[in-house]
Amino acid sequence: MPFIGKRSHPMPNGKRFVSMRVKFVITAVVTGVSVITAALLLVTVSLHLFRRTYMKPERVNERMEEYIHSFATYVAEEQLSSDDAAAVVRWTRSHRAVYLVVVNGDDDAFGAAGGELWEGGSEPDRKPFFDPIISNDGSHGFSVDETSRMYAVGFQNGVHSVGLVDYSMSRVTDIIILSGILGAVALFLLTMLLYYHLQIRSIVSVSREVMAVSNGALEAEIESSRNDEIGQLASDVNSMRKAILEKMSEREAAWQANRDLLTSVTHDIRTPLTSLLGYMDLMGKDCENLTEEQREYLSICTRKAEQIKSLSDKLFLYFWAYNQAEYTPAAFETYECALLMEQLIGDSIPGMEAEGLSIHTDLSAISPEDRVRLPIEALRRVTDNVFDNVVKYADRRRPVSVRAEREEGMIRILVSNAVGKPKEHTSSTRIGEKTCIGIMEQIGGRYATAREGRIFTAILSLPLTIEQ
Repeated sequence: MPFIGKRSHPMPNGKRFVSMRVKFVITAVVTGVSVITAALLLVTVSLHLFRRTYMKPERVNERMEEYIHSFATYVAEEQLSSDDAAAVVRWTRSHRAVYLVVVNGDDDAFGAAGGELWEGGSEPDRKPFFDPIISNDGSHGFSVDETSRMYAVGFQNGVHSVGLVDYSMSRVTDIIILSGILGAVALFLLTMLLYYHLQIRSIVSVSREVMAVSNGALEAEIESSRNDEIGQLASDVNSMRKAILEKMSEREAAWQANRDLLTSVTHDIRTPLTSLLGYMDLMGKDCENLTEEQREYLSICTRKAEQIKSLSDKLFLYFWAYNQAEYTPAAFETYECALLMEQLIGDSIPGMEAEGLSIHTDLSAISPEDRVRLPIEALRRVTDNVFDNVVKYADRRRPVSVRAEREEGMIRILVSNAVGKPKEHTSSTRIGEKTCIGIMEQIGGRYATAREGRIFTAILSLPLTIEQ
């Protein structure tokens, strides 16, 4: 998979795209080289300072004198002979920074260090460690090298040469080097963790802005100065956001054109239709000169004109319900549910009774404390549509039932009627039902219908609200 790929959109500010993988590799390499260089420099300086202080000749001599004095005292107290290797090993256990060699003769020697025994043998085997030469005058503390000394120590079986090697410096050197390595690894990990933290913070920031856009804040532009995949994501989301805004603008313009067209068409239809209904009404009032057949034709024309007017009204309401923008919060008001439903139902009862229908209402399930929050004009359109259908399709011999039921967090208004023979033998376009569904969804409720035999029921579900 290549590091740098083709992009569909230019980067912000005209920057050149560099993938996060490349950035990670560059960061890791630069950090690694920098850390290793710093660690080597620190270790070198530390070792130099250590040598200048710890390895001064006087400091070395002091340590050697302490070691040989401790060993000579141990030999005297324990009354050791020069071949008592086990006792010498015990002494090295408490002096782990010292390597000690006891020379019994030209061809016999043994050494001990850290509680372990080393046995030499012939002169060549001992040569790499010491050249056991004691000065002619028997002087004490002959120096072999910087950290090695030869001493004459009195044992029970005579005076013998004892060699001491101070290798505490190698132990401290190992500690300094190990500390440098561990410090370099820790610094590298901390640097990479910081790098990852910065990457994650950028991702979280862009994620929050994308979430805001997904929640509807399409005007909010996602800002990112990065030139990697995160910046590419921000740029792509911005392009998508602008495309959505353009589509929404085009859609709104189309809706406005449709609204204007429908308003114009309905106006052009209703104006002559109203005049036509007026003329037919006048003809109906002065029908003495009309034959029975002419009166029947006039009645049919009047009903058809009223049907056309009703369909145009429903078409306009359907288009309004499904194409208008959502209601703004200012359109929602809180009402007492019982009073609101009594008013809306009461406004429709006279018209239904004039059509020969009897109404039975039961709103006892609604308590005085129940409140609903909605645009009242929207709900009025729904109830008007429901009761218009009742007038059109209900059987006049059976009463219309309007009752309320409680549901968890909702009030359901059920309008039931027996289906009779409609005044006109026309097929239903179901425009009214679709309109009610659309309006109820917009105000947070639900609209449904049910039929059991001849009984048809329209169900309006209204969400209850807690008054603040």
